[in-house]
Parts: sequence; structure tokens; C-alpha cells
Amino acid sequence: MTPAAPGDPADAAAKAAAPRRSLATLQQQLFSYAQDLRDLMEQQSLLQQRYQLALQSHGSSTHSADVLLDAIPKTIDTYLVTDSQGEIVRASPGAQRAFASGGAELKGKFIWQFIHWSHLEIVTKLLAKFVGVGATGAVEQRKLVLLDRALPRAIIYDALVIPVRKLDRMEIVWLLRAEVQSGLSDIAIQKLMLTSSECAAGLFIADANGLVCGVNSAFSRVTGYSGADLVGENPRLLSSGRQDADFYRSFWAHLVEAGSWTGEFFNRKKNGRIYTERKTVRAVKNEKDETVSYINAMVEISHDESETQPRTNPAHHDALTGLPNRRLLEDRLTQAMANARDGSNKFCLMHIDLNRFKPINDEFGHQVGDQVLREVSARLQATVRQSDMVARVEGDEFVILLQNPVHNEDAHSIASSVLTALAAPVELADGKGLKLSVSIGCARYPLDGDDVATLLKHADAAMYSAKRLGLEFSFFEADSIVQPGPDMGADILLALERQQLHLVYQPQVTPDKFHQLRGCEVLLRWNHPLLGEVLPLTFIPIAEKNGAIVALGYWVLETACEQLSAWQKDGLLGLTLSVNISSRQLQDPQFAQRVSQILRTHGIKPSSLELEITEADAMQYLQDARSRLSQLRELEVKLAIDDFGSGYSKLSSLGSLPVQRLKIDRNFVRDLAQSSAARAMSECFIGIAATLGMDVTAGGVETQAQLDVLASQGCHLVQGFLTGKPMAADAFAAWARESGQAACDRA
Repeated sequence: MTPAAPGDPADAAAKAAAPRRSLATLQQQLFSYAQDLRDLMEQQSLLQQRYQLALQSHGSSTHSADVLLDAIPKTIDTYLVTDSQGEIVRASPGAQRAFASGGAELKGKFIWQFIHWSHLEIVTKLLAKFVGVGATGAVEQRKLVLLDRALPRAIIYDALVIPVRKLDRMEIVWLLRAEVQSGLSDIAIQKLMLTSSECAAGLFIADANGLVCGVNSAFSRVTGYSGADLVGENPRLLSSGRQDADFYRSFWAHLVEAGSWTGEFFNRKKNGRIYTERKTVRAVKNEKDETVSYINAMVEISHDESETQPRTNPAHHDALTGLPNRRLLEDRLTQAMANARDGSNKFCLMHIDLNRFKPINDEFGHQVGDQVLREVSARLQATVRQSDMVARVEGDEFVILLQNPVHNEDAHSIASSVLTALAAPVELADGKGLKLSVSIGCARYPLDGDDVATLLKHADAAMYSAKRLGLEFSFFEADSIVQPGPDMGADILLALERQQLHLVYQPQVTPDKFHQLRGCEVLLRWNHPLLGEVLPLTFIPIAEKNGAIVALGYWVLETACEQLSAWQKDGLLGLTLSVNISSRQLQDPQFAQRVSQILRTHGIKPSSLELEITEADAMQYLQDARSRLSQLRELEVKLAIDDFGSGYSKLSSLGSLPVQRLKIDRNFVRDLAQSSAARAMSECFIGIAATLGMDVTAGGVETQAQLDVLASQGCHLVQGFLTGKPMAADAFAAWARESGQAACDRA
């Protein structure tokens, strides 16, 4: 093809097309960055799911959240547990009798030693499947030929092989039953192996279409339904109606993807009573990787209110939950100490406190608060061992007494099980779910106290230490005892009335050499009469827990708008105020009207106000966020997502929110100068924002090197100690005028 001569029409057309090609290339790169980031976020989400699955199966079977694994010892006589390499780590008495010759110990041997040579490849492929990429928690059903060492001879076994993910390793449970009849269907074999009358857990087996094929006697005892009632029926026959279609869609999606699911269902018995069950469901796959059935194992963890009226001594039990109260706990502690005087029976106490429980009562009412407490008590009882004791000692505080004997690793295991059990949202009558979080402190006897009062005090101190440090679990340490001092929770409620709060303003400037001032972020400070200036990192979580955050949030918004109005009257024009709002404010149906009223009162244009909500809050309250933020956009208020990158939100969800700005989390800014990964992530974030038509602000900029990277990547605004520290209103106004003059001089 002959190139166009300079000056002819073809040359002009080629020059005009060049910018379009450059723009198309840039857009293609941005979408590529967005895709890469989405993949990273999905990988993070998958890792989090796998971590939760690992927590569920962490520790011994008595602590496991997996109901099916807990049921195995009484369900089947012959089973082996191996690691991912096939080394036997546990064996049932039946397996010991079948495969160990001369009383030899099976532990430490390899499963290969008992597999007939013709089936070694089957076992090899199974182990590879469990530890490979994309491994799931599905049960694998196979025929295996094993060698009976006592005779010796080869015997055909029906095997159900169950992968169990632990925190630091994989274990495989091999359930074995000598073949009683060839040609049986997969489900018939499962019914023979699993529906034992000895099993305390309720079990039912459903076919690939989800229809019930068989139940055990424990399931019938709990639900009142016989096998004849249920076989051929869909399990939705048990549904209570308290869990909506979204719950079931999520359940099935997780089961299909992960191969297993453990959690809680509200179901209805044959007599109409509603109960809560802890359930594990595992898909069962054949050698062709087809799902042939689903194994369901359940235990009842709570009853309908009419069934749970306390039948115990009211002097020793909590009226709401039926749990032992503080008095009975202290009696049991005294007894445990008497039994442990010789030092042979160590035990420990776990003090558990619900975080942010008061706002639940304030927002939803005490009836919902009581439901939450009953649900928590039921989950705690279902998590601990029979030898342990759960007590409700006060309000939203519970104590677990762990006995017979307990070591640090046992406490860690049970704490992990507690955290997993309480992680699932509490389902409300309207279909909404309340997410819970807890702080757990642990004190050990006699290491952390040798009398009842001291041990209780130190478990409480460990819990407050965990809460203060932002941890979920902490052992007692001598320096975790909080000395008497100000009650910050009570003080923050009075801080507004006592005029102890004030605002400071941090400049937001362009990252170029001119550092042009575009606005400021409004930051709250508290001058405590005894503690001096308290930073938001310390008191905001307290305000969120005791409900003061809503009043504080509106005070900040009102005071900041009043200040902006004063600046504008003084000639300081063109600034945008960035104000943080809490999730509690966002859930207020009148929030947009309140904002509009404040703007009108102070004569502020809506476009001069930018409201920031954290990415985590936006994703957690997505439905409310969409609705409230849309109302604010109709007012022409600007909206921003704060701490972007820390919440791993899906891009599809982010794109559905009517926001104009992303604010990159300071943790990504911190390492820009040293880390190529940090630079790639910030470039990716900026690319995503450009693709979605949003601007970008980066916080926490402290060095010139960080600023240079952000400027080169196309970041729109920056804030941090490098470009301007938080300042009082008068100091900010003076700084703004000096900064504006300096920018003019540089120009």
C-alpha cells in the first residue's frame, strides 16, 4: 500500500484518526487493568471463603462446625483419616481390626499398603483431586479393593471419601463398608452406610434433583417426619418461610461451587413448630465427576419460643436464653477449682462480648435484640463440647467454661469455632440479616488466677484488651488489665453538650507542581478533659457501638457547612467540603432530607459538598446505599467511596452506585515508592475510576516520591502531610490564601 503524501486528504485523515486510535488503546488498557483487578478481588474472595471453610473444620471433631464429620464416629464403624500424601493419622477400631495384623498400629502407615494394586491409580487420582487447583469439599464415592491383613484376602469396599480442609493442612476421611451386594445404586449404598440408628445427628440423602431418598431415625425424631412422609419430596417441605429466595440462591450457588456448605436453617417440624438447625450439606460425586446425590446432616440448636420456656431453676438460669447465669457459673467454677487442686485438670474461661449490640437494640427494638441474644446462646451451645458450660453473665456478655483438660491449642480451636458459628448473619422476620462480631478474652487456671473472682476479672480484662487492639481473640496478659479511668463510652455521649468537639480541615490539592487547592476533608477531634485530644481512630468505634455516631455525624455536617458559608462570605470561594458519613446515617430514611435542609440553612450549593462512605459500609448496606445515595445525587451532592481497595467489592456492585469519586486507601499509597505491586494496584484503581467516569483522590501522601507516582498515573487530587496537615478553620483559611498566592507565583 502506497503511503499518503504529506498534505493530501489521506494524510489529513490519518492524522485525525491517530488520536482516536490512541484513545481506543488507552480505553483497552484501562479495561484490561479493570479485568486484572476484578480477577484479584475474586481470588481474594475465594481465599476468604476457603479460610472460613478451614476455620469450620479446624480442631478435633468435637469442635468442628461440620455436622457430618461430627456424626461419623457413630455412623460407621470402619474409617481411616489420612493426610494429603496418604499417611494414616487416625483409624477407627473397626479399621484397626480389619487392616492391622498382629495388633500393629495403623497410625503412621500409608493407605497404599492396604490397597490392591489394581486400585492404586484410583487412590492416586483422588488424592491429587483433593489438593489440586479448584479442589472442592464434595464427597467422592468409589469402589475400592482393599487387603484384609488378618486373612489375608482382597475385599471390595464401598467408599465415601471426604476432604477436610484444616488451617495448615488437608485431611481425608475414608468411610469404608464391605460390599454386601453388587449392583446396588449409589444412593442405596449411601443409605446402608449412613442412616444408622446409632447416629445422634439427623441425616437425609437427596438425589441429584434434590428429592429426598432416605432419612435416619434421628432426623425423624427431630422433625416428626417419617421416611414415608419425606421420600420423593423436596426438602422445601420443611421450610419455615423465614429465609427468602436470595438465601436459598446463595446456598445453592455456594454448594455447587464449593461442594459443601455448613450453616443454619430455620425449618418447620411436622407439628408446625419452627426450630433452628445446624446443617452440613455435601455433594457426592462419582468417578465421572457427576453429582449423584447430596448428604445432609443436621442437629437442632434451638426451638420455637413456645418450646423453650425454662424448665430449670430460675435462680440459676437466665430467663431469656435459658443459659446458666453468673451465680451458677461461679458455683461451677468453685467446683472445678476444687477438682483441679492437684494441677492435673487445667481449665480456662472465655469471656465473649458482642460488638455494637446497643445500636441493634436502639435501631430495631428490644424484641430483635432478644432474638439476637437467644440465637447467639444457641450457637454457642452448639459449638462447645458436652463437658463445657456456656453462661450469660450480663447483657450481651457470655462466658464459656472449658474443662477436662484444656491447653492453649484447644482454646484457639474452640475460639475459631465460636467465631465461625457467629459469623453467619442472624435472620430477622423481614428477611434481613444482622451481621455480628465479637471480642473474646481467655484466662487460664491456674496460670492467670487461682480464685473465682480473679479468673473472671482476668478473662474480662483479656476481652477488653482484644477489643482495644482490634483483635477477635486474646489470652490474658498482665498488662491487659485496664486501670480505673474515664468511661469514654459515657463521656462521648456528653461531648457535644460539653462543647468538647471541634473540626479540623485537611487540604485536597492537585498533584502537579502548582498544588492548586480544590477542597478539604473535614476531620473530627475530641478534647477530653482528662485525656487531652483523642483521635477518631480511638473514639469513633466507641461512638458506633453506643449509638452516639448519628448525633456526631449530623453535628459535623452542620458545623462544616456553617464554616464553609463563613469562608465564602470572606472571599474563599470554589472549595468542596469532603465529609465522612457513617453507615448508621446512611440507613436513616430521612438522611437526604436532613442534608438538603442543612445546605439550605447555610446557603451552600449542593455541589460544594462531597459525602464519603467507606467501601466496606457501601457493600455491607448495598441496598440502602443505592437508595440513599441516589436521593443525594438528585440533590446534586457529590459522592465518594472512601478507603477504596480495602473492601474487595465487586466491580459490578461498585458500578451500580451513583458515586463520582474513588478515594484510594492510604495503605496502597504508603508503599508506592518502594513496591511495584503497590504502583500497579494504584494504577489499576485510577484506571477503573477513569473507565467508570470517576475522579480519584489519594490520601496519606507523605513523600514527594509518592506524589510523583500518583501524578504520573493521572490521580486528580491528593491529601496528606506532604501537601497540608489538618488545620483549625482560621489556620486553614490563612494557609489557603498563602497557597493560592504561591501557586500564582509559580505560574
